[in-house]
Amino acid sequence: MKKLLSTAVTVMIGLLIMFCANSCKKIKYVEATTSDLNIYGYIKSNPDKYASITQIVEKSGYSGFLNAYGSYTMFVPTDSAVKVYLTEVNKTLSALTEAEAQDIIKFHLLEDTLRTNVFKDGKLPTITMYGQYLITSIINKSGVSSIEVNRQGVITEPNIRTGNGIIHQIDKVLKPASKSVSELIAADSKYSIFREALIATGYYDTLNTIKGSGASRRWFTVLAETNQALQDSGIASFAALRAKYSNTGNPLNPLDSLNIYIKYHIIPDARYLADIVSTSSHSTLAPLEVLASKLDDVRVLINDLDFNGVYEPGIELDRAASDISATTGVLHSAKAHFTTKLRLPTAVYWDVADFPEVRKLPAVFRRGNFSFAYGGLKDFNWDRTTNTMDYAYTTSSSINVFWGDYLSIPMGTTTRHNWIDMRTPIIIKGRYKVWICYRAAKQSGTVGLPGGSNMPVQVSFDGADLSRPFNFTEQRPNLSDGELEALGWKKYSPATTQFMTGKFLGIIDVTTTDRHMIRLRALPASGTGQTANWLDMIHFIPINQHQYLPRFAVDGTLQYF
Repeated sequence: MKKLLSTAVTVMIGLLIMFCANSCKKIKYVEATTSDLNIYGYIKSNPDKYASITQIVEKSGYSGFLNAYGSYTMFVPTDSAVKVYLTEVNKTLSALTEAEAQDIIKFHLLEDTLRTNVFKDGKLPTITMYGQYLITSIINKSGVSSIEVNRQGVITEPNIRTGNGIIHQIDKVLKPASKSVSELIAADSKYSIFREALIATGYYDTLNTIKGSGASRRWFTVLAETNQALQDSGIASFAALRAKYSNTGNPLNPLDSLNIYIKYHIIPDARYLADIVSTSSHSTLAPLEVLASKLDDVRVLINDLDFNGVYEPGIELDRAASDISATTGVLHSAKAHFTTKLRLPTAVYWDVADFPEVRKLPAVFRRGNFSFAYGGLKDFNWDRTTNTMDYAYTTSSSINVFWGDYLSIPMGTTTRHNWIDMRTPIIIKGRYKVWICYRAAKQSGTVGLPGGSNMPVQVSFDGADLSRPFNFTEQRPNLSDGELEALGWKKYSPATTQFMTGKFLGIIDVTTTDRHMIRLRALPASGTGQTANWLDMIHFIPINQHQYLPRFAVDGTLQYF
């Protein structure tokens, strides 16, 4: 009993001492509960490699929290790397100030644990404690692949586990950006015309000013045009650029075309090349105007588009002169001149069975059948990872789908697809009527009874449900074109069979010229849905244009009668 009492008293005294001590501190460091050395303890225990960075940590005053509980990733330069850095900046370890030491450590430190398996080409998902992003990329030298950080240092020993995070050993000290995007442009004479346009429109100051901090910090990505790119388009000076675009005479006016031209070259986020090609479009400072992007082999292309069979060649970004980090964002260099285009709403007749992945299978595309596994299609997604997206081709005279191919989509509320997302082709902003075009099919059983076929579907556009659901089992009525349209149906195929059905789903307002998201969602019904749902096309037709012509034939021809 005495022993237990003594132990309890000792514990209470210890807790009291800890409470009193901590109440006098502004920062409370919680010691790690793991037996592993923390980041500071690890580098200090390896003086053969990390003596210099250890001294920098100690001079910065950060040894306390780097030896305390937390979740960090630190890129740790070796002694030889620090030696090279000090020579470059003409400093000695002893001459480094506390502030300089802090900046070095903060730029190499992230408040997250990131192993190399989550690295990708482009910026890391977490910003450094210095307040700038790091980028990583895979390089290959003499047949050996390595991870390069910020185009400056190579990771020579990755994923060193410590008690409070991950260390990646690097062979160079990383240097943060020191110029804003504006200053980078101003420092390079090849951008002199573009620089004058930035100044005239007021965006030089916008891109030159750091706004916010941490997660709320505001970044900009600029696709700057060189003087050569402008001259290739007949614009040899800023005066010529202003004369061409400044329709109000005041470039500071947000509605002035020169102002819009500059805003169309600015993405309100930090986007490196890998980020740009990872998605198909990017919002700009120009209201409701987006930049389309794609990767063509190794070329990064902007606005390389196909509008209803009319190909518009894209603008290539100069890889060697792009991905330049700045204190306010990222700078890229465009090889040619581009600006917004005035486009009128145009009908989009979307053949959903024509997509890049199936075109890469010549033995299948418009020749046979193929099942695409979950995750195998860039522009399609669905809820059940074990299900597939089935591409089908037929020469059957009873299935008169466009080009003979279609998507066979099993849908239902149990084991089949409950929902399917599909990214549309580019749709020009405007008001459209939406039509779903399918070959009606009904599996065995009686509609309305358990086990029978009944496949009602709700369609949404960018998350908003359209006004009319449809059912894959429904055939269109046998009426004239005018009567059908009045009732929300149409003959989208020249085939006379009522199985070939176009169903009106509702009207949408497309606010941005971009690719959008269509979702098909199975609605609750008797039975478990059905497998034979044959989707052929989706039509987006401006409300003031003809709705039931042209018709789309099996051989790929269009009929306008």
